[in-house]
Amino acid sequence: MHRSAIAGALAALLSVAGAVAAPKPPAPAQRLAAPEHLDPKARQEIKARMGQHATTMQNLVRTVVLLDRPTIRVMAARIADEEVVARTGAKGDKQAPALPAKFFAEQDALATAARQLAAAAVDGGDDKTLAERFAALTRTCVGCHSTYLHDRPEAPAADPKAKGPVVSPPVPPGAH
Repeated sequence: MHRSAIAGALAALLSVAGAVAAPKPPAPAQRLAAPEHLDPKARQEIKARMGQHATTMQNLVRTVVLLDRPTIRVMAARIADEEVVARTGAKGDKQAPALPAKFFAEQDALATAARQLAAAAVDGGDDKTLAERFAALTRTCVGCHSTYLHDRPEAPAADPKAKGPVVSPPVPPGAH
């Protein structure tokens, strides 16, 4: 009985030591920071459009990890064809928010990568190819978010009726 008491005390001591030695990781971010260089209207419009896209992407991560190929195909196709965050000159779109041109290029790359992921999700397909296509898709997410946060929209063309040219504020060195 004496040995089991010592073993129990040792186990309790080790669990406390383990809890002290391993600090808790910080809570993950719940949303992307709001870039100060975009006007509040553009930020609000993007935030509203990103809601469904964020949910779809979270669910897509889960389905890829679980190798749920039929659901991957559906979700990747939805991302490619339906979840356009911002578009210039789209039908029924009042006016696209003022975003850097690179943002739209990243969004197009997202659609292409999503189509390639859907194609890789064929039944009996190679899991490694599926992972590579998913990695390519997530690279476009990082590129789009980076552009949104760090790049500045291009200045609109000068209005001939305006009194002077429209000038963008200078970008501080190392801001990107």
